[in-house]
Amino acid sequence: MQAESVGIVAGMALVLKFGRGDAARCRFAISPLQETMSALLVLKDPGRHGWYLPWLRDVEPVVAGLDLGLLGLAVPSNGHGPDFLWPSPTSPLTRIEDDLAQVRATDPAVVAAELAEQARRLDRHTVPGDLYRALTGDPVAARETLVAQQRTAWRALVEPLWDRMRGLLDADITTRARQLADGGLEGLFADLHRRATWKNDELHLTGFRDGTVDLRGRGLILVPTAFGWPNLGIGPTDNTSATSPALVYPMLGTARLWEPATQSPAIVRLLGSGRASVLTETFIPSTTRSLAQRVDLAPATVSEHLAVLRAAGLVTAKRRGREVLYGQTPLSAALLNLDRF
Repeated sequence: MQAESVGIVAGMALVLKFGRGDAARCRFAISPLQETMSALLVLKDPGRHGWYLPWLRDVEPVVAGLDLGLLGLAVPSNGHGPDFLWPSPTSPLTRIEDDLAQVRATDPAVVAAELAEQARRLDRHTVPGDLYRALTGDPVAARETLVAQQRTAWRALVEPLWDRMRGLLDADITTRARQLADGGLEGLFADLHRRATWKNDELHLTGFRDGTVDLRGRGLILVPTAFGWPNLGIGPTDNTSATSPALVYPMLGTARLWEPATQSPAIVRLLGSGRASVLTETFIPSTTRSLAQRVDLAPATVSEHLAVLRAAGLVTAKRRGREVLYGQTPLSAALLNLDRF
């Protein structure tokens, strides 16, 4: 995964060339593993942005006890890291086990080559000998250890807030898909990121190593991220790869993930505390189970509240695979914002 460079040189850019069929093959996906890997980068650079502080405080008690030595060594704080650890997701319904299965399926020769390249970037004098030997030794053993540590990191760092995060990721995809439908690729990339510019059927990504990626009918996978803010990531960038490159970009409304939902006193008087809390939390489209966990009510109680709110035109219900997501309508959003005026 090639990440946005820290020291940006004027004029440096990675150019993605779109040919026949590439526009039709652009699609959106999410990746629990992408969020996990990006969360690790936040741990390495905790001062990236103040809104990560609540999360950092929450995970601090468990981080010290995690065995992530080899994974931490394989993941650079910035720049280019092993692509096989950041597999391109294929669907908006990607699960963590889908991501990890892709990592585990990586050819040992690819694992060996990419970890060797990462090893060359390290200062041998600052790396524990056992970890360096694991990084440069048997690629199959290294791959299995890395997969196990990725799963450990997911469970400790991301899974506890995944339902809330997933709602915002889905909301971003809905908005971006509408932009794509209304304005094509030019409309989509107009405000995707300040370092992404669309011109002459090419996407120019400044802040990366100079180069050109010919999509050759592979299309592009667009992956919103919460923990990756404010940077872009792209990979793989090898023109010989049959894999569609994934462009990882900051999702819309990232700050809302860390902000506590606040209830309007007027809405509490109107609806009651329980129903008002459920409605307030649906600013992120969520499942009944997720809402029940966040408002500390029984799922059956939350389901009853949702039925009433939906009948009143305050909540919508949209199916996502086997799940149903409940979100606010324009009417409820207006009601909840009355106190701001």
